[in-house]
Amino acid sequence: MSATTTLIQYTVDPHVARLLEIVLPDLQAVEERIQQEISSPVRTIWSLGGHVLSSGGKRLRPALVFLSAYATGLPVQKERLVPLAASAELMHMATLIHDDVVDNTTMRRGRPTASALFGNGVTVLTGDYLLAKAMSLLAEDGDVQIIRTVAQIAIEMSEGEVLQMLHANDPSIAEQTYFEIIHKKTAVFIQGCCRVGALAARAPETLVNALARYGYHIGIAFQIADDLLDYVGDPARLGKPVGNDLREGKITLPLIFALRDAQPADREEMLRLLETPIKDGEIELVLEFIRRYDGFARTQAVAARHARQAADALALLPPTPVRESMVALCEYIVRRDV
Repeated sequence: MSATTTLIQYTVDPHVARLLEIVLPDLQAVEERIQQEISSPVRTIWSLGGHVLSSGGKRLRPALVFLSAYATGLPVQKERLVPLAASAELMHMATLIHDDVVDNTTMRRGRPTASALFGNGVTVLTGDYLLAKAMSLLAEDGDVQIIRTVAQIAIEMSEGEVLQMLHANDPSIAEQTYFEIIHKKTAVFIQGCCRVGALAARAPETLVNALARYGYHIGIAFQIADDLLDYVGDPARLGKPVGNDLREGKITLPLIFALRDAQPADREEMLRLLETPIKDGEIELVLEFIRRYDGFARTQAVAARHARQAADALALLPPTPVRESMVALCEYIVRRDV
C-alpha cells in the first residue's frame, strides 16, 4: 500500500455537499496520517489495515472532530486536530474489525471482510493494534480531558457490544434495552468525537456540552436510520442483503415496534418464526409483518425526532457555514440510502 493512496471518494446526499467542501482537505490529511499509522514491519498488519481503510466509509467521526472544533468559532490548530481525528477513525476501524469477527460477517460494503480474508485470529489482533495506535496518538497530544473522553468511549462501547450479544436472538428485548445498546455502541462514540473537537478548540463548557448533545442525538438518529436501512435499503448500495442484522440475531427498532403492537395471534406466529435462524425465504414474512404494524414509519419518525434535537442543540453556536453543514448533516442522516 502506498503512502500516496487516493482519498476514498465519499457517496453523500447533494444537500450536504457543503460539509465536504469545508472538511475535505482535513479528511485528506487524516487519510494520509492513518496510512502512516497502519504501517508496520509485520506486513500482514499493514495489508489488513489497508484493506479496511480502502473499503471506504463516510468518515463521519473524524469529520465531526473538525466540524465541532470549527463550529465554536474559536482559533484552533489544524495540525493538532489531524491526529485526534485520525485516532477516532482508527478506533472506529478497530471496532468494525472486531464486530465482523463477533458477528461472523463475511461481507461489508460489498467487499469481503478482513476476517473472511485473513482469518479471525490475525484480524482480532490487528484490531487491537489499530486501537493501540489510536491510544498512542491521544497520548502524544497529552490532553487529559480528551484522553478521559476517549477512554470512556472505549468502556461504553465494550459494554454495548456485550449487552447486544446477551440479547442476540431475543425477540422479547425491551425498547429501553435497545436504546441502551445503541447509546453505548454508537451515540457515545459520535458524541465523544464532537466533545473532542470542542475541547481541542478550548471551548467554554456551555459550547462543549451543546456540541456533545448534538453528537449524542445525531448518533442515535444515525444508528436508528442504519437499522431501518437494513430492512428497506437497496442491497446493491448497502453491500449486504436485506435483513442482515436479523440473520445475525439483532432485533432492532422496526421489529420491536411491530412485536409490541401486533395482534396476539400475529405476534405468536412471528415469535415462532423467530425461534430458529431466519432463512432467506422468511425475510419477506418479517418485512410484511413490520409493514402491517407500521414499524418502518414509526422508526423513521424516531430517527427524525433525534435529528431535530441534534439541530436544536446547535442554537448556542455562532451562525456560520460550519453550523449550516452540521444542520444539513442532521437532514442527511435520516434521508440517506447508504
